Amino acid sequence: MPLSINDIINIARISQYLAIDDVEKGKLYDKRIAPLTPQILYTIRKGVEWMYGNYPGNDSLPMTANYLFSLCRGYNLQAQAILGTSTGGSVAPVTPASIPNAYDFVVSGSSLIPTGASSVTIPAYIGWNVLVVRGGIVQSNINTGGSYYSWNKTTGLLTIYPAAYVDEQFQIYPV
Repeated sequence: MPLSINDIINIARISQYLAIDDVEKGKLYDKRIAPLTPQILYTIRKGVEWMYGNYPGNDSLPMTANYLFSLCRGYNLQAQAILGTSTGGSVAPVTPASIPNAYDFVVSGSSLIPTGASSVTIPAYIGWNVLVVRGGIVQSNINTGGSYYSWNKTTGLLTIYPAAYVDEQFQIYPV
């Protein structure tokens, strides 16, 4: 929810006092605080207050108020908490997608990947990565000269190299 110009003016007013406090603490604890920050906040805030009081419909007022808010930098959240204008926001809980079931089969003429075939489309796995285990050995998706696979998670196309042979065991897991 965007802040109103009046909210920004109030935030700047409190930010100015917080900045004065930091400058004073800096003198005591040797912190490096820009000593002119309170004066800058005061000057810009007074200008925005004047414009808001006399010409509330001015086209440059929202931009100038946003500039004032940006000058409050490290103090604006603390000032909002003091004012009670901080809504805090919320994070919607993530609804986990249910993981599709794994495929565990022995190659035959009617299996997911039939004898002699080298590819299959698995619509349930679209958007997921896959782990392929062939004959009890985890397969790589890099061609190193042996058996490997390629997977397109956009289309769900799984291609295996070499082609599947009869009685070979496959396990395909979505990850």
